[in-house]
Amino acid sequence: MSRKNRSFRRKLLRATDRFFDFIGIRPLGILVFFSSLLLLVQLVGISNSVIRVEAVAVGTVVEHPSLVSSFATSVFVQPGDYVEVGTVLVELSSHFVDQKISRIDADVEQLINEYKLAQARLLVKEERWVEPSMRLRPNRPSLEQQTSELYEKQLESLRARRNTLVEDRNSLVVRSSYRGIVREVARIGSSVAEGQSVAAVMPEFAEEIVAFVKPTTDPDAIATGASVVIVGAKGLGCDAVALVERRGATVAQAPPQLRNFIGGRIHGMPIHISVPESCQLGNGQVVTLDFIKTGVS
Repeated sequence: MSRKNRSFRRKLLRATDRFFDFIGIRPLGILVFFSSLLLLVQLVGISNSVIRVEAVAVGTVVEHPSLVSSFATSVFVQPGDYVEVGTVLVELSSHFVDQKISRIDADVEQLINEYKLAQARLLVKEERWVEPSMRLRPNRPSLEQQTSELYEKQLESLRARRNTLVEDRNSLVVRSSYRGIVREVARIGSSVAEGQSVAAVMPEFAEEIVAFVKPTTDPDAIATGASVVIVGAKGLGCDAVALVERRGATVAQAPPQLRNFIGGRIHGMPIHISVPESCQLGNGQVVTLDFIKTGVS
């Protein structure tokens, strides 16, 4: 390279440096700036056609309520266990049921004795006011039948209550009515009120996905039948397009898995989305969804 060319090159570099010093930016900064601008334009274009939200995959939870007030004497499963239909979950104490049955047995015995006494007293009274010529006739006037029917109805009521309690005692062994994973179960010794659940069982995999969006979200993107894409979910079938099944009518609080950027609970309108066939998502798993707006290219 000649001396003249080298001198020209040095002058050009000095002039270029003075120019970049004047505008306060270097070539690398210009490249980063225009690259960021291009990326921003692309993101804006995507945001016009896609709404991205976090959601939770969930499944139906089947509760197993106790038919009586009692306490747990034996627990045969723990959270996370897989159970089949008929698997024994919890056994409850028969103490309170046995007490009620004993009281009814005592009431039945007392009622029978009262009935016998009432019959004897009725017979004595009737002997006094029934004419001697009528006493031996089959159709003689008497209140014996009415008295017998009255006591028999009371006995029938007590026996029906006792039979119900016997059935309750037979149901103290709580078995799973659903095949799935144990979500929660009562502890040994814990008290259980009548109707209170002693165990909850959920399906092994999620049955639907629930997202919570702002009420101002484009209605077309969350309309029934709208397309939804699960982003980043691994597994066969999870890359298939899901569909919006229904949407809630009011704003609700999202599950604790979903938080905003400062860690607060999220509130939004629940949108229920189908799980693509063959896609296996765990219950409570957080997934990212893209709602695809219709009519936007």
